[in-house]
Amino acid sequence: MAGRRCLYLAVLALCAGFYVAYDQWLAWFLLILVLALPWFSLLLSLPAMIRFRAEPSGPEKLEMGQEGQLWLLGSCPLPMPPFRGRLRLQDLLTGKQWYYQEPEDLSTAHCGGIAMAAEKIRICDYLGLFAFPAKSTGKRVLLVRPKPVNIPRLRLPGQYVPKAWKPKTGTWGENHELRLYRPGDSMNQIHWKLSAKTGKLMIRQPMEPVQGLLLVTANLRGTRQELDRLLGRLLWLGRMLLKQNLAFELRVLTGKGLLTFPIGEEDGLMQAIDTLLCSPMAPEGDLRQQQYAADWYCHVGGDADEA
Repeated sequence: MAGRRCLYLAVLALCAGFYVAYDQWLAWFLLILVLALPWFSLLLSLPAMIRFRAEPSGPEKLEMGQEGQLWLLGSCPLPMPPFRGRLRLQDLLTGKQWYYQEPEDLSTAHCGGIAMAAEKIRICDYLGLFAFPAKSTGKRVLLVRPKPVNIPRLRLPGQYVPKAWKPKTGTWGENHELRLYRPGDSMNQIHWKLSAKTGKLMIRQPMEPVQGLLLVTANLRGTRQELDRLLGRLLWLGRMLLKQNLAFELRVLTGKGLLTFPIGEEDGLMQAIDTLLCSPMAPEGDLRQQQYAADWYCHVGGDADEA
């Protein structure tokens, strides 16, 4: 904007000199036109300047090491006036803040949730001679997801032992129990041979196992490298358990308190990881010091030599 103002002053000085040297109607007209031009531009730009909004923009999700760029996006139903501003970024895990310089690539060396906010927005008239503060539409969050990190010495539950059995919907199952017929039971479930032998209608009730509690805990705390390993290990372990069709419960101590996630599918696992990426670190506390009534238990840490 400073360059445009200097250019305008130079043109104004030339028109003033032309008017002084040639005291004619054309010189007077040019001087009046140049003097009125900024105010005409401001008046013409006012509707767009009032309706203008700025917001941070960029990809919603990236993986560690993946390149990405952010930018400041302006929106206006009228022709867009020139504007400027800057993006303030905050690592939601550590609380660190910094400013992004366009068009540099965003560093994704570490995983985490990055909150983006537009600051010091200035909207100009169409000639770029006047500048006024403008509003932004709020914050956006970019998720940099971790890469899975293997836990080499961990013994995974091969096949869980059911704690109990419960009736299964449907008419067929690998496991079943025999019981007396009840009104409303399907005729397809009747065990005819046994019914003829006992003289009573007997039902073959399909049963399915009730899985015991598989529990995974973690403390969201450590250096940036330790947080990368911790979240990468949680992602790897969750996928390995789901690969064996094992639902589990994830409990993580964060700066927001204890977060609990019942996970039975990939979408639930990724939602839990995304929530942790946007959670502050826990200042104190250790879930390893507590006892749990779980059939299988694993505490995941971020140290290089810790599972």
